[in-house]
Amino acid sequence: MSNWLDRSGYVTIAAFVGGALIAGIIAVVFVLVRDGDGDGGEPAVTATPVEAAATPTPAGTATQQPLPTAAQRSFASPDEAVAAFVTEQLDSIYIGECPRVLSPGQEPPAGHCSIELYTSDWLATYNVGRYGTEALGEAVVSPDDEGNWSLTFLDFPPLDATITTGADAMVFQAQDCLRFRAEPTTSAAVSSCQIDGTRARVAGGPVSADGITWWQLDGLGWASESYLAPATN
Repeated sequence: MSNWLDRSGYVTIAAFVGGALIAGIIAVVFVLVRDGDGDGGEPAVTATPVEAAATPTPAGTATQQPLPTAAQRSFASPDEAVAAFVTEQLDSIYIGECPRVLSPGQEPPAGHCSIELYTSDWLATYNVGRYGTEALGEAVVSPDDEGNWSLTFLDFPPLDATITTGADAMVFQAQDCLRFRAEPTTSAAVSSCQIDGTRARVAGGPVSADGITWWQLDGLGWASESYLAPATN
């Protein structure tokens, strides 16, 4: 694995990069979100389906493994779930959305904040960390049938971690969901679209086709390595 700006194994995320750049205005670039089709899209800051199928399949369905939940209680909104996770699991203050710009002379806020990656009625994802530092990981928040939200937290894998056949890999930083295909090509049928945190054993790969490096996950199919990472939880 090379570095955060060009790494094989999963999408490059310069998460919560920056700190204070003192030049009258302190600008913090907290995260670069790679958007695209899951088959090697270019970086962007707006969320669109990542090799999306018509109806995303909830995490854990295809693998028959429910995701571990960091905040065990249910909450009325994704923001409440993130706030509870920061307070209870990180023993810190949740300051909400990370400020993009500080006023001249303004002190960086204490505590943890979040950068929204994707939000909808059925899913919300955020990178979470201290202001001006690398993100600790990704909060994946989803509702039950009654509209109560619960949170799963995915730690960022170590920089030197790589996807390996026979080990587990997970969907990571895909925004809404990642398309899995029957074969390692963009012309193959889409088997499902899985949200961040979905994990399974790596059964095959890497295979290079259509300008994409593909990995096969057991029971799911083939997907772009840009939105896969070694499983951390």
